[in-house]
Amino acid sequence: MANLLALCPYVAYRNEQLLKDCVLIPYTFMTHLGYDVTVMTAQKEEFTYLDQLPGLKLDIVPTCPLEQWADYLVTYLKDYSKDIDVLFLFGMYGTYYPVVKYFKEHYRGKIILKADANSQWVGELINPSTPPYDYLIKNCDIISCEGSAMQNYLAKKWRRPVELIRNGSLKRDFNL
Repeated sequence: MANLLALCPYVAYRNEQLLKDCVLIPYTFMTHLGYDVTVMTAQKEEFTYLDQLPGLKLDIVPTCPLEQWADYLVTYLKDYSKDIDVLFLFGMYGTYYPVVKYFKEHYRGKIILKADANSQWVGELINPSTPPYDYLIKNCDIISCEGSAMQNYLAKKWRRPVELIRNGSLKRDFNL
């Protein structure tokens, strides 16, 4: 059975995020594609919606300051006891740079980055010529976004394929 590990980009998911794409996409890999899925997050509130996701494994880790989260993610990967066939990342966050670097050096799996892009974020905050973002753009195996206009914009700006995967669908064969 293939393993998918999904990492929370900013320490702790909120309860309602369990029913959003950051968790539902990995969950769909479990329910529709037969993956063994683990979602790693800290916990700042009760996860009452977890009962809506039977079989999903949450790995609840200790909280830490956001400034230390990137280092914690790498330590987490170093201590992870299973193979990782797919590393699922949600959003284009700088905290993922050391994770992707470590993963590419020590694992043979694929990285899926769901960009979760919007025009302000991509236009003003993400500079593809800065080393962390340049590295993420070049080293994630699949980058996806939800709308065709954003897909075209990102593909031109980042000079690489960006997949169109609308929220709520898993129609694409990921060739993993």
